[in-house]
Amino acid sequence: MRLDSGMQWSAIVPVKASTSAKSRLETNAAWRTELSRAFLSDALHALVGSSQIQRIIVVTDDTGLQGQLDPSIELNFVASAGLNEDITSGIDLVSHTPVAVITGDLPCLTSAAIDSVLQLAGEHQRSFVSDAQGLGTTMLLSQDPKNCQPMFGFRSHAKHAQAGYHELTSDDLDINALLIRARRDVDTAIDLWDARRIGVGASTSALLDDL
Repeated sequence: MRLDSGMQWSAIVPVKASTSAKSRLETNAAWRTELSRAFLSDALHALVGSSQIQRIIVVTDDTGLQGQLDPSIELNFVASAGLNEDITSGIDLVSHTPVAVITGDLPCLTSAAIDSVLQLAGEHQRSFVSDAQGLGTTMLLSQDPKNCQPMFGFRSHAKHAQAGYHELTSDDLDINALLIRARRDVDTAIDLWDARRIGVGASTSALLDDL
């Protein structure tokens, strides 16, 4: 059964302090900081341009983000208690709209890609988008924020599937191409190479062009 396809969502974006982000990328700390900020900028740009997102909440312990984001984006600062706990603190701020938890390391994400994800999610009470490896999760979605229980971390794909979240996929080639953008998180140099192949946003592209 398709739910309201015109529904408006609230997006929760968890963000680590950039000094500790992307530690698996084989480069110096300053470069990792710049890269993680660029990934976040491109992901947020896609969310701001989405026709189906009415509210964006960044949950973070990174006070350096103050004043750096689009004024429409809310910042919820936390003394990090762990990724899932931080996400839950953001979900708790949402009461009347469906909620989408979206990781901030998606430099290939576009507004069209997130709109396609949300259209697919409108058919399910709870759903998720797998990462490119098929082991993790890049997005977790729930029609009722009270029923959104994040289990990000090791093998989160299996955990969310076992908890009853529906994995979002499509046989449509055009939609699948957009889902590839939603799945491409970046943790390693190989991931970054693949993201460039798919096509990254303006902030990441500008930073990589300076290499």
